[in-house]
Amino acid sequence: DNGTEKLSFRFGIGDLFCLAGAFCWSFYLFRLSAVGGAFDEVRMQAAKTFLLAILYSIWYAVAQLQSDTNLWAGWNDWISWMLIFYSALGPGALADIIQQKGQAIVWAAEANVILSLEPVFTACLGLIFLGEATTLHEKAGGTLIILASIISTSVE
Repeated sequence: DNGTEKLSFRFGIGDLFCLAGAFCWSFYLFRLSAVGGAFDEVRMQAAKTFLLAILYSIWYAVAQLQSDTNLWAGWNDWISWMLIFYSALGPGALADIIQQKGQAIVWAAEANVILSLEPVFTACLGLIFLGEATTLHEKAGGTLIILASIISTSVE
């Protein structure tokens, strides 16, 4: 490897999963905008968290049954539990409640455009605070996200 990277336009199963995830995320945002003002944000977040906890637990149990190794060897480490609770309360629940409040007053399409910039902001903050460089693929993807955001907000 001489340090150069070529762009590849191959489409694989991972790309299909990313597209499916983007579709589900967009559907979620549109539904959230439709019901955002009709329900209490804290109760809606609690229902979402409870449902996801059940689904993730089932997913973990099935994966653990199919694995020959312990998938979570540190389950009894209190620091791991504290980190999980922190991420569930701060970036998880609090951010979702704030998002739900915002989406009660912002159109779903506009929220989708703003939220699609998340990986771009993440890459910029990673560069600023951690000195992480982006690859050519990541720069191309970020550029496409920014261009799509500009185009979608300028079309009336």
